[in-house]
Amino acid sequence: MADGGGLSELGVLVAQLESVVHSGSQKPLQPLMCFDLLSDLLSTLDRESKDNLLPVQRKGEDALQNLLLLGIRPPVRRLASAAMIKFIELGDSISIYSRASSLQGWLSDKADVRKSDPASCIGAAQCLGALYKAFGDRITSGLVETSSIVGKLLKASEVRIRQAGLQLLQDALEGSGGGGPFAAYVEAIRMIFKVGLNDKSAAVRAAAAGCLRAVAMTGGPGVGSGGLEPCINLCLKGLEDVFQCVRDGYAAALGALLALGLNPAVQVQPKGKGPSAPPKALEGVLQKHLIIPFLRASGPRSKDIRFGLTMAWVSFLQGMNLTYGHNDMELAHLGMEAVSMLTSSLDAHALACVQYILRVGVAEQMGEPAQKEFTFLLTKELSGPDNSSPRLIAILRTIAYLLVTLGEVSLACREALDNSLVETLSNPSIAVRVEAALTLRALAEVDPTCANNLLSCGVTTLRAIREIVVVEKGERLRVELDSLHGQAAMLAALLAVCPRLPLGVPFRLPSAILEVAKKMVSQQSAKSLSAPAEKEAGWMLIGALVSSMPKQELEEQEWELIALWATEFGGNHRDQLNQAERNLPAHLRSWSAAAEALTAFVKSYVVPSSAVNDKEFLLQPIIAYLSSALKYLAFPALQQAPLTLKSAIDLFTIRILRAYQALPDPLVYRDDHVELLGICSLPFREPEKYGASSCLRQLLDTGDASLGPWVPGRDFFEDELRAFEGAADGFSPCVWDIEVPAFAQPLPLATLLVNDMLLCFGNVFAAQGVEFLSQPVKNKLQLLDLMGNRTAGKKQGWKASFTTNVCVALLGGLKASLGVRGQGVDAEALRQVQEILLGILADDSISSAERRAASESLGVLARLGSDSYAARLARLLLTNAISAQTATQKGSLALALGCIHRSVGGMALSALVPSTVQVLCALAKDPTDALHIWSLHGLWLTAEAAGLSYVPHVQATLSVVMELLLSDEHASPELGQSVGRLINAIVAVLGPELSPISSFFMRCKSVVAEINTGEMPAALLECVRFTQQLALFAPQAVSVSSHVQTLRPTLSSRQPTLRQAAVATLRHLVERDSVSLVEEHIEEDLFAMLDSETDERIIRSVRQTLQRLLEAACPSFPSRWLHLCRNVVLATAATKHAASGFLEYEASTSGRLDITPLDDMPMGEDDEGMIVNNAAGKETKKSESKGVEANLPRYKTRLFAAECLSRLPIAVGGNPAHFDLVIAKEQTGGHWLVLHLGELVALAYQVATGSLESVRPMGVELLDTILDKFGKTADPEFEGHLLLEQYQAQLVSAVRTALEPSAGPLLMSVGSRLAARIITSGVAGGDRGVLQRVVALISRPLAKWADLRIPSYAEWVGCKLQVSILGAHAAVKTYAFACSKEGPPKAPDSFVLLPLLAPHTQLLGRCWIGLLRDYISIRTQWATKMQPRYEPFLDGVQLAAVAEVVLPHLAECWPVVLEAVTIDVAPVSQGDEKAPPVTGIEINGDEFKQVWALAILIISADERQGPNLGRSITSFPSFNRRILSSSPTSNHQLVALSALGALCAKGFYRPGMLSVELCQELLQLLLAPRLNNYPWVPGAIVYIVEQIINSSPDVYMEEKSLVLKVAELCLGYMHQLQERFAF
Repeated sequence: MADGGGLSELGVLVAQLESVVHSGSQKPLQPLMCFDLLSDLLSTLDRESKDNLLPVQRKGEDALQNLLLLGIRPPVRRLASAAMIKFIELGDSISIYSRASSLQGWLSDKADVRKSDPASCIGAAQCLGALYKAFGDRITSGLVETSSIVGKLLKASEVRIRQAGLQLLQDALEGSGGGGPFAAYVEAIRMIFKVGLNDKSAAVRAAAAGCLRAVAMTGGPGVGSGGLEPCINLCLKGLEDVFQCVRDGYAAALGALLALGLNPAVQVQPKGKGPSAPPKALEGVLQKHLIIPFLRASGPRSKDIRFGLTMAWVSFLQGMNLTYGHNDMELAHLGMEAVSMLTSSLDAHALACVQYILRVGVAEQMGEPAQKEFTFLLTKELSGPDNSSPRLIAILRTIAYLLVTLGEVSLACREALDNSLVETLSNPSIAVRVEAALTLRALAEVDPTCANNLLSCGVTTLRAIREIVVVEKGERLRVELDSLHGQAAMLAALLAVCPRLPLGVPFRLPSAILEVAKKMVSQQSAKSLSAPAEKEAGWMLIGALVSSMPKQELEEQEWELIALWATEFGGNHRDQLNQAERNLPAHLRSWSAAAEALTAFVKSYVVPSSAVNDKEFLLQPIIAYLSSALKYLAFPALQQAPLTLKSAIDLFTIRILRAYQALPDPLVYRDDHVELLGICSLPFREPEKYGASSCLRQLLDTGDASLGPWVPGRDFFEDELRAFEGAADGFSPCVWDIEVPAFAQPLPLATLLVNDMLLCFGNVFAAQGVEFLSQPVKNKLQLLDLMGNRTAGKKQGWKASFTTNVCVALLGGLKASLGVRGQGVDAEALRQVQEILLGILADDSISSAERRAASESLGVLARLGSDSYAARLARLLLTNAISAQTATQKGSLALALGCIHRSVGGMALSALVPSTVQVLCALAKDPTDALHIWSLHGLWLTAEAAGLSYVPHVQATLSVVMELLLSDEHASPELGQSVGRLINAIVAVLGPELSPISSFFMRCKSVVAEINTGEMPAALLECVRFTQQLALFAPQAVSVSSHVQTLRPTLSSRQPTLRQAAVATLRHLVERDSVSLVEEHIEEDLFAMLDSETDERIIRSVRQTLQRLLEAACPSFPSRWLHLCRNVVLATAATKHAASGFLEYEASTSGRLDITPLDDMPMGEDDEGMIVNNAAGKETKKSESKGVEANLPRYKTRLFAAECLSRLPIAVGGNPAHFDLVIAKEQTGGHWLVLHLGELVALAYQVATGSLESVRPMGVELLDTILDKFGKTADPEFEGHLLLEQYQAQLVSAVRTALEPSAGPLLMSVGSRLAARIITSGVAGGDRGVLQRVVALISRPLAKWADLRIPSYAEWVGCKLQVSILGAHAAVKTYAFACSKEGPPKAPDSFVLLPLLAPHTQLLGRCWIGLLRDYISIRTQWATKMQPRYEPFLDGVQLAAVAEVVLPHLAECWPVVLEAVTIDVAPVSQGDEKAPPVTGIEINGDEFKQVWALAILIISADERQGPNLGRSITSFPSFNRRILSSSPTSNHQLVALSALGALCAKGFYRPGMLSVELCQELLQLLLAPRLNNYPWVPGAIVYIVEQIINSSPDVYMEEKSLVLKVAELCLGYMHQLQERFAF
């Protein structure tokens, strides 16, 4: 061995490796030492230069190969293979030939694998496979020999050898890419057929499926067109396998083979002497191999077969699109063939499968333009000849998903959708009608303008149908009743979404719907055959109304609403039942709808209010109604009803039980417990009649999901399909619920009934005491006996379902007990529950869900008891875990121990942590029946809960982890997640104590790197969480740059869970070290991710992270975000991805980006053709190819980028260099926003005048913000001018666009504010033309003032618009008067503005005073309803919900409005001809009192009391520019004092206006000491006193009390003024 003194670091490691190999031939290798050595070798290879690598390359490769042939553990084999690849990649790659030949020779020599070391064969096979994956195209000549080697390995008896052989074959096939000898592929396919279905091991069969997929993905060499059929048939047979991994593998292979069969041009053909006939595309393969098998699937495994075919469909469609490049619309037409798998009869599972195919296989693969076309295509399908219910439901669900994903809809598509969906509302199927209503709701969300029309037409149609059904009979009556239900469903769905619409709907529409609904539910059932159906529809509307209407509006009629249920459940219930017996099915549906509406009322109105104890009195009538409904169920007609009514009765029962569950506390309906238990205990008293509950999936802790049976997969949608148990009699979605189930009818009615029985049983159980309250009431012990006796009974057919139901009842009841007030748990009850749960865990036949439920229940039970009880229970479980006989029992007890630690907490059980860790570590070493997985999970729960108490056990835990990881017996895919979780828990425990240079940390990193090489999504998720844990608890261990480089590839992962975790980690990083993260430019990747993401939860997380990055980066690099947002918002063909931001800025500006260069934009005048030309340019670009359009960022991405852009001037912070050009130029090396002002203005202008309607208000608002921030910035090159004066043309043009008659209300609102800002900021520069043009624009709406109320939207929309326009005029007027007082520099502006406003003086005066009157009314009556006779100026503010929205806008602009009113106010003329003409605003006595009252209110208000209503939310134009005080409250009081001074002028001292008493009250108020806090107070008060003295008649000064107050004020403030001037 060479002397290590002259060797490089790499040479030393190679020498050590040679030494290890040499010693390994004499004694067993140490796996841990090899693992550490190879980990160091890999990291060194990445750093080492090629010059240092070449001298030791051959030695290193030989040592690695010899190490593999000695037989090493799985992780060490992977590291050795990876190191081999590194040597060849970074060194002399010619050695690939000799190395592959050497490995092949060794494997060929070991022909009899039965006499060879399995580990050696597996190691050599894995290394050869890795060489093929990396360099397969260079060693294709050895593929024949490799196939022969695989054939020999498949003869081995050990499963892992056969599996390694097939993995080698798959790697060789994928690496060769179809370029190897034809004979090798033929042999490979022969071997696949041999073991693909016949091997006893599921892992081997799954590996064979992977090989078959590799053959298909490489062009099918060795298969040929005739050979595809046998391969496809093999896959179809593989879908019948009992193991999920095998079915998933063959589904992927089937999809790849079918895609290959339809693309003959890419099929690899044998190389012969003569030309071969071109292959032909297989005909009818989808019908033959996907559709017909799907339709024929039957038997107990039919759902598994259908799911496999569904995955095959998705694999096929993805292959056609991604692999073979078929365009999106071809994909759509192929996907529509899947709809033919739906028959006319409703099969819920088949429907779910087709829905999954359309969404995941088609819609998610498309770009935005194709999704729009696909939406239009599906819309036309709604009116097609085949309109069976399942087909329509699948199409409607897909349309709704597409609408939500797109976020917008074209006018043509909207009209087509509107017509088709409204027609579908009359479908005979209730499920179709409900789905149509939900689709219309999605349409209203993306196009809020249609909500008003849909609601109006719906109400009108509903009234008309009600009149028709009274006279119709027979079939015609049924058709009309279906239409009635459809219209009601549509209205209910739209009502649910109204609160989320940006502009809402007018309150008259919900009010009209409520009136109609009241009439429908209040009519007598005996008068008409249609009455029960009308009631059902009416209750649907009531449920939607109480769920969506503002609480303030419901308060006004809560008792009237409560009384509605008396028609169904009030009065004599026997009479009600006798009347209903004539048409019992219809009445059952009506009662069910009433109970559902009552549940909605409780959830939406009563329960939120009961939290503050102001609506608890409403519970009494509600409970009375529910008690009456319970009595209905005991009626003989229902008890003895025929089987045809069972579904209706079960539905009614479910609705009642859910209503009880919605109540806040089970103790409030204590009197009904007997009847409820009589119903809910049926699954225990008559177990043979009831199946198993499905509630465990919702009740169990999601952190334990990896233990099964519902292991998370690719995404939420796939998980839901795997767990789908629906049936044709399942529930249709509730139309007013915002969260809709992933699939229609997800559960059968019988399962839903058992679910609600058990959940209600758990709630009642939690409220029971242990004492015997009365004879018929069962206490907890009796209920436990009911469950315990049957659990311990003999094996029966219903035993499995009974055990599941017991687990549901106990887990639900124990969790409910945590929230029941004042209900302790008796020791005897604890003991009995404990016995039942331990008895369940002792049964080896229970499912993993039941094991989890019993274990989690023990954890909750420990929490319910005392700390001493929890400790005793934990000790008992420790003892039982040691003595348990089976691995299943040990694993369950290990989980139970972890659950106890999780529930009780680490501090309470800190003394038991050592013994728990010792027992669980011992159990984890046993690989039997996945015991190590359950034990590691319990250990993870313990470590998470123990906190610092776990620090002494960290080293022992890591030792166990390494032992398991390096063990052949524990090699399972699930191990990676368990190990990763423990490593992450260790990082959280150690936190800052984790040193980045410690061997412990390096070991943790190596472990994470090892599990990161697998394909299990759960294990990969823990690798991402490792980065997250380091960022949170050990930020000193790894740099931010390293974290970002680790997370960046994960952002584009196909696994949503990985993307979610990566984004969450980035958000933590930006919160901890924003400066370092800003330097990584990760925002571009996040925008690209946002543009392709379909999961709404991840989209929200990405947006939050980008917003935090914006706030962190803008103070230092505003230009980067400016360019990035510009390239997204205004992207064209030059920007393919949303991420083409700062780094591509220079390229994009020279390309076809839709931005006019700054130098080419008109600066001197307002070019009337600017917008027309801009729009024409856009129209030209729309005519470009659809392929270019498909590359553009999505609408939602552009909308979010516009939001970020609008925040940019604020996000830069308060550094003056950002807003002052002189200061910015003095700074060196800084990125200041003012240096990019031209780009910012140009971008804001283009956004404000662009084609995206929803983005235009953001552009105008950005211009307003720019004026606010840069309005006073001087232009250093032109003295006496402002920097923004050069952008007058853009600003005025934006205002003109925003104030066009066709503009939307939000755009007009921000446009009027911008107009006022242009004038008051001085940017107009005294230009008479600009001033005239802007004033003319904002005055244009005054001519059609009544049209501003906008009846199509919510009342607050029109109010906000009117407030904005009036505020803008007030700002201009006050600015004009301020200019006239400043003298010559500003006087010309006033000479221009005042004459322009003069024609509107009286109209504005009336409007301003009306606005101030509304503000007073809202402010003084905030907590109560306005006076009944009050007639508001702003239409709708008498409604509490409208007033709440409008109040912030009124609070913003009332100061400038008050100033505008009082600045030239005069009393109304009394007919005196000698009096001079009044040029200002004239007010009468009532108006004087209103203005006076507001001023007094502002002065006397205490800002600490009540809501902060007097404080302006933002700076309104012209106001804070002239009021220099920093306190908003003092600003407002100064305006009020100025207004009082104006109202004390001469002429107001007359009856009905300023009386002596009013003067005395004013002077008394001015004496208040709190006014002395502000320096400007003395001058303002002295001015008021001076006005009173000089202007009041002599008779006023004869009042002694008035004179005394005047004297007191004068003396006090004269003294203050003298002191101030002397100082």
